[in-house]
Amino acid sequence: MIRILAARLREDLYRPVFRRVWPVWVGAVALALANLFMFIYARAIGVFPQMAMWGSSLYNLAGIKVDSPFLAYPLAPVLRDTHSMICFGILFGAAISALCAEEFKLRHEDWRGYLAALSGGALMGLGTVLMPPCNVGGFYSATMSLSLSGPLTVFGLLPGAYVGGLLLKRQTRSALAAFDYAALVPGTPAPVRGASRQPLAGLLLALALAAAAACYAWSGMNRCAGLLLFGALFGTIFQRSRLCFAAAFREIFISRSGASMKWILLSVAIGTVGMSLLKSRGYQPMSFIMPVGLHTVVGGFVFGVGMVVAGGCGAGILWRAAEGYTRAWVAMLAGMLTAGSWVLIYRHHVGEGWLYGAPVSLGQKFGWFWGTVLVLGFLAAFYLFILWIEARGHAHVQSHQGR
Repeated sequence: MIRILAARLREDLYRPVFRRVWPVWVGAVALALANLFMFIYARAIGVFPQMAMWGSSLYNLAGIKVDSPFLAYPLAPVLRDTHSMICFGILFGAAISALCAEEFKLRHEDWRGYLAALSGGALMGLGTVLMPPCNVGGFYSATMSLSLSGPLTVFGLLPGAYVGGLLLKRQTRSALAAFDYAALVPGTPAPVRGASRQPLAGLLLALALAAAAACYAWSGMNRCAGLLLFGALFGTIFQRSRLCFAAAFREIFISRSGASMKWILLSVAIGTVGMSLLKSRGYQPMSFIMPVGLHTVVGGFVFGVGMVVAGGCGAGILWRAAEGYTRAWVAMLAGMLTAGSWVLIYRHHVGEGWLYGAPVSLGQKFGWFWGTVLVLGFLAAFYLFILWIEARGHAHVQSHQGR
């Protein structure tokens, strides 16, 4: 009976979840629902401000006194910081998912790859304090929250991702031109290996995650426990659906394909309706309402270039790091240190001083109904813009085939 039950669980649960890649639409819808439920529990998703605080903490450990750039994310022991639990959870969830799917592998880069990760991470760190914050918090969650800054970031993220894509194409062409095919030696057949132990490692890591959450709950830190588990859910969604915001923005212009971005827009629309209903009832009405100004577009552009060059946005480098991409580790460290030094450079926190505009809530300015209508109208316009870009790309291909 136990063996039959185990076989049924393997066929009905393990294989569909971990042995097959999820359709992008499944990841997009799951991401919206998870973000909505986490907002009800505590807050919406955003990852870079926490990592900026980590960077400031590293400076202080090195004897350089600097405050965290975001006032809402003050310096704190990272293992007791509720916001950091989301990032730790994404790492846990993506690693568990990758191990259970037998997809974990340490992936190394040459010096060019690490240099790209270093520069891309630094650009993301700068962009996150200028925008603010990252594209997940500054575009995805902020747009859902009816912050005017959310739609405005698109006018920076799109051209930034385009420039980053051009830089990547140039780097790829240079690498191919320098590649010496004559130096290749015949390979040997790979040895046949037995059953992988990665699923067992994934199970042990899942037990460690559960134990960590239980310890937080037992210590009275229920919010840490909950956000850690929500983060693990996000990490699983990202890893299994391969939902990548950097690629979604990049491919609109580079390959003239908006398939991923269309589903992300649907995800934003679902979350917008849900959050608007909650905010209209007085629940966290100013949550994720960001400053608005020229800095929003400039920061979006800088972040857009960085996330494409680095190979992932804030959430992207987290779940790729958990899969074993050493390039993502370098990008993460560069982003942390750059963003963490902002108070040293600017002498003010994010949102303060001459650089930043005032936060604008479309819900409070126009009413929650009309604010929601404005955001959904923006998403519809963005969708039509993608269709137009795809149609131009299709026409371009047909004209070349006809020659």
